[in-house]
Amino acid sequence: MRCLLILPLLTIVACNTAGPGFRGIAPVRQEVDGSRFLLRVNGTLVEVIRTSPEAFPRFETVAQKAGLAAHDLTGCIPHWIRGDAAMMVIGLSCNGSPPPPKPRRSARFSCDVFDTYAAPARTIRDLQLDCYAN
Repeated sequence: MRCLLILPLLTIVACNTAGPGFRGIAPVRQEVDGSRFLLRVNGTLVEVIRTSPEAFPRFETVAQKAGLAAHDLTGCIPHWIRGDAAMMVIGLSCNGSPPPPKPRRSARFSCDVFDTYAAPARTIRDLQLDCYAN
């Protein structure tokens, strides 16, 4: 009976825990078009955890919002996104530097950003993604 009580607690505690390479980094909350995220920035990599409940979220839709959240937080351009609809890692290009290589860890989906639309204030408002299942 105790195991049945502890298991849901472990699930709740682990849902926004930082992954490898992001532990010890304080998360920043961002919201884009109704989706809420926790972002942890480590150089040109951003870990994004979706914290808003969404019924049957499509990876492409969540990845686009996560990429916009990462850009809003850092001002850097997202070049690739890997993960699933709950947790992603995003590679950024800052000040014209090349993006980092994609991590070797397994991911369900990957997206490459092939186009962006920036408003006059140089804030990205739209990302065009090419996504595929791994």
